[in-house]
Amino acid sequence: MEWTEPPLILIYVVLFLTIAIFSALVIWLCLKLRQHEREIIALQEGTTLSPPVSKAMSPEHDSAIDLNEVHMRSRPLSQTSGVSSVDSARKRMTIQIHKEQVNVYGNCPQIGLLMMTAQNYYKSHTNTAVDVPAEAINVVDAQTNRKTVISRLLTNDWQEGLPTSLIFDGNASSFGQIVKQNKGIFIHKTIGPKGGRMNISGVTLDIPRDALVDETLVSLGLLWNEDFAPPLTKKQTMLSPMVLCQPSGLKFKKPVKLTFPHSAYRITSDWVPKVMKREGSLENQSQWETLTLADYSQRDVGKHRITLHLNHFTLYTLVGESKQGKTAAKLVHCVAFTNQLQRGSLFKPRIYCLNSYKDEVEEVQKLQNQFEGVSKLSDTSGFIVHDTEHDILVELVKLCDGWQLNGERTEVLPFENVWHGFQPHCTFVMRQKKTTVYEMICEFHVHQAGDDNRFAKLKIAEAMPMPSSPLTPTEEDPLEDLIRELIILLDPLNTSGSEAGDWRNLAEKLDVNVSRIRWLEIQSSPTRLLLETWLESKKPLSELRDILLTINRPDAAGEVDKRAAILETHAES
Repeated sequence: MEWTEPPLILIYVVLFLTIAIFSALVIWLCLKLRQHEREIIALQEGTTLSPPVSKAMSPEHDSAIDLNEVHMRSRPLSQTSGVSSVDSARKRMTIQIHKEQVNVYGNCPQIGLLMMTAQNYYKSHTNTAVDVPAEAINVVDAQTNRKTVISRLLTNDWQEGLPTSLIFDGNASSFGQIVKQNKGIFIHKTIGPKGGRMNISGVTLDIPRDALVDETLVSLGLLWNEDFAPPLTKKQTMLSPMVLCQPSGLKFKKPVKLTFPHSAYRITSDWVPKVMKREGSLENQSQWETLTLADYSQRDVGKHRITLHLNHFTLYTLVGESKQGKTAAKLVHCVAFTNQLQRGSLFKPRIYCLNSYKDEVEEVQKLQNQFEGVSKLSDTSGFIVHDTEHDILVELVKLCDGWQLNGERTEVLPFENVWHGFQPHCTFVMRQKKTTVYEMICEFHVHQAGDDNRFAKLKIAEAMPMPSSPLTPTEEDPLEDLIRELIILLDPLNTSGSEAGDWRNLAEKLDVNVSRIRWLEIQSSPTRLLLETWLESKKPLSELRDILLTINRPDAAGEVDKRAAILETHAES
């Protein structure tokens, strides 16, 4: 039987079906890979998987983002009453630094990173360059109304194991020598041959039995001052906090176990991680070096944490860069710090992009001695930043009626700032259009340029106090008014040779010892800290007035007399 060549149309049909089946298979495989990747991301961030949100796709961008191009592809800004959004936009924390109150939205970071960011916000908001001690920062959980437990440095109830801004050299119970202040948050504990454990902000130190011969004051904490950070190349990033273990150079008879979190995504396959150390005390100018085999007996790099079995103490951190041929990525999340909403004032939310540590909330929950009542939070504000040199875009997508945005609705966080991890942020400014509006509800989307389908959401909901009756007095807080007046009078040092006392004389009358006075000398307002300690003691202002007279400050005593009646009325009410 002679073979007959099939018709040409049949060949085309078979070819078309083959291509269609192959294309469908490729599309199915791509969808499964994307779904698998989203499941991994959801698992790492501790969130419930949700369907992908469609956003306008954009062409590839390099690190120089054209804002006009960004705006052209952005959808119109939504106006919303926001009533249904309030529940999903509740503030997580309220932070009070001196008399400044800040609200925090988004997945709250570890207490150390939270205080570091709060300090950065406060210094910028108040236009001051002076570091704020941890003791001056009160952090209150918005759901439980419980606040951080911090050592009170100016009273005698300082306790081992409670966070403090101080690093000691010597016996902490007598306040020995204060080596460094206001550069981080630390805990101190006396540990001897029986061993012990220390925890702070996701960092754990385990000292086994017989590792130490003598009772030793051990310090563990996190530095947040950039001056101590290792130098980084453009491709490198800090993947962990800077972890301080002191006394520096202390050696052990057995290795001690230090565990701290990192923010690397797929660290074993895509990253070249490198543990760095800086020897010596914080005062010296020693260089950062790579950890060597002489420094540790074992190193375990886990999915979210790194564990070092150390032979001695110093300062440590984890640095990383992409493996050759790989595009590394790290976990970040967005946090919004906002001022209090006030009638006639601008509303200025500041959006920070911070390293994200998966176990941060769980770890803080375990530190009952350091931080009380933290609820586990769902993180809708986390996403992944890839080593593509593409910038991070922060876009305002919803704004409730009655408010107007001043400036651009899309802000750019330069890639290098986010990659290096030192508190990159941007600020939006909004003003009221209607005086009858008493709430602010808005929503931000944050994503890396070129990766529009994967973005973080950040919702903010603030309410301002309803206007009071015109007959209600509108005087400012008389107690704060008194504190400000006394600061003006007592903060300046008396160099004229007269007998008029200043804050140093007040501190001596309040039985503040020499070491604490040295600490007060580098604070932005020693008088404020002394007065706040006095007020916490619940002693009557009449005693304070008498002390001011004994240090030859009748002018300051007169300020107390002026407000005595109204302050007593406030106290009774």
